[in-house]
Amino acid sequence: MAFRPTRYLIAGELDNTQLGSVTGWIQLAGMKGRVAVKLRGNFHRDIQGAKIRFTGDAKEEAPEAVAYVRGFSLEQNGKTGDITAGLPPFDYSRSPYIEWYSQENGRVVIEPEKEQVEVIGQPLPLEEAIRVSREEQAANLKEFMDTLLQSIAKQRQRSLSGRSNLPPPHGVIVVMDSALEEE
Repeated sequence: MAFRPTRYLIAGELDNTQLGSVTGWIQLAGMKGRVAVKLRGNFHRDIQGAKIRFTGDAKEEAPEAVAYVRGFSLEQNGKTGDITAGLPPFDYSRSPYIEWYSQENGRVVIEPEKEQVEVIGQPLPLEEAIRVSREEQAANLKEFMDTLLQSIAKQRQRSLSGRSNLPPPHGVIVVMDSALEEE
């Protein structure tokens, strides 16, 4: 239930030097132009207050990438999920993990290797960093799931009324209940 473009990642950079805000870009194979990222929230404490630059193994001309990234917006606005370089303190993971919840495409997860992530600048000292609340992250995930379920319900209703022949949203499997089809 997440858009996971790691295998199509060429490069990216995210900036959390202004607390409460993460901005930057990612470049994916199969897309013309960079994806602009603008999120509310913070990195985890290992990199909070710094920037990260990350690279992937994809090449721009990866033909299979075009189908996967189709429908992925060039603008990603929303909330941070868990964003860490996998450095001490290990608040979330010992591996790099970049996650956000976008208004345009839902949950996005990128998992580069440790050697593919570079921390730029000095993260905040631990005593000044704001620990990312597990409760807030759970609320973000719940909000995403609620929105996803509402979208599926609307799609199902349109489909049952014969008003939609659109496929389900990217990464979503819709199971139709035969009892509902008879109504």
